[in-house]
Amino acid sequence: MNPTSPRATDRSAPGHAQYDDTLRQGILEEALSRLRDGGPENLGLRPLASSQGTSTTAIYTMFGGKAGLLAAVAHEADRQLAEELRGSLRHDSVEGDMRSLCRAYRLWALDNHGLYGLVVGEPVRSPRPDVAAREADGGPRWREPLLEVVDALVDEGVFRAADVHEIATAIWASLHGVVSLELSVWRSSPSAEQYFETQLAAILRSWAVGADEPRRRATVAG
Repeated sequence: MNPTSPRATDRSAPGHAQYDDTLRQGILEEALSRLRDGGPENLGLRPLASSQGTSTTAIYTMFGGKAGLLAAVAHEADRQLAEELRGSLRHDSVEGDMRSLCRAYRLWALDNHGLYGLVVGEPVRSPRPDVAAREADGGPRWREPLLEVVDALVDEGVFRAADVHEIATAIWASLHGVVSLELSVWRSSPSAEQYFETQLAAILRSWAVGADEPRRRATVAG
């Protein structure tokens, strides 16, 4: 790194003092950008560091290596998805909010398919225990808007009474399934959006009050 760079300091200073928050944010934002359309296996630390005018030593010093960088990327992508979902809510009706939230989830996944797996897959943990604990605190933030909307649907009697976390998890499983299929199989299909809308309608029907009545009657009759 150029010793005259504003990101460099006195070489006699401790290693962790050689890098500042501006450099850390630059590395994180560049990693986010590179991972939007590609998997973690395609993220090279050397070209990433070079793009920020530094060396891989900076990444190891500030993030703890590639695993720590991926954990930081996942944490930030989780925040971005949560913000996108919350921003989709118009609060005109709880049913409208659920549809808007689910559609926003799909669009974010399509626009950020490389980050999607980091956000909803097996959690990526930083090798530094203090950082890992902080980033894991409270669980995924993107689930919070979903839980809030499901809670409102149950509270207003639109969804049948059941555990909110159970409903939210079941809805997410369905969303994840159809979105994953679109990412891997239907990406170029002109019918992909209609497949999603069909699945969304089925999700809402399955939890609506009275949706299980035909099954109950059949069970009693049988």
